[in-house]
Amino acid sequence: MRLKDKVAIITGGSTGIGYAITEAYLREGAKVVIASYDKKEIDDAIDTLCEEYDRKNIFGVTCNVKNTSDIKEVVQKTIEKYNRIDILINNAGITNSGPTENVTDEDFENMFEVNTFGVFKFIREVIPYMKKQGQGSIINTSSMVANDGSRMQTAYTASKYAVNGITKACAKELGAYGIRVNAVAPGAVLTNMVKKATTEEMRQMLCKTCALGKIAEPKELAGAYVYLGSDEASYTTGSIVRVDGGPF
Repeated sequence: MRLKDKVAIITGGSTGIGYAITEAYLREGAKVVIASYDKKEIDDAIDTLCEEYDRKNIFGVTCNVKNTSDIKEVVQKTIEKYNRIDILINNAGITNSGPTENVTDEDFENMFEVNTFGVFKFIREVIPYMKKQGQGSIINTSSMVANDGSRMQTAYTASKYAVNGITKACAKELGAYGIRVNAVAPGAVLTNMVKKATTEEMRQMLCKTCALGKIAEPKELAGAYVYLGSDEASYTTGSIVRVDGGPF
């Protein structure tokens, strides 16, 4: 098992890409703390996962990543339960689409509060514990739009560019303490969030924007997170790993 007994916090770990990561981590022997906004989604995810995995290795905490107090609580409860934090996966995020002239101040601020400030705050809270351990792996979910931009997604694109910046800056700062910081940049993935934000016509167009000619299933992303969390990636930091079906 590539992650045996490692303790991982996964934000947004109850649905979509996050759920796929959670399942992959449990399969590889990790202990997982799911930090998500919706308690029912957490409970449903844990009930399903416990059909195959040991309940003692799965723990859920309700968390709105916009709230610093929630983030502190997740970190504290993880330490109380498992006495360490080996991996932090900042996966929670939101998206929207629309003309730039229609984006309000509130839209833009909300995007950054969730996608960027939440990432920063969680990293800030786990650093002392990872420093004390002398090791840790932080994995942020970026996006293909942070490489090339995206029409009609100015706020989302900007928030993910910022995630890449946080990733690279923290990798340089924390490497001396044995803490690795990387990001995964997914392409189009068929999550519920994407289904709600796109039409079938839009999804067909997305299929034509990558070399593989398809939208990914969430489980196709999970392997990158397993690698970056494992000891196999001991010399990998500051990287933005593209899992986007390849350039068209």
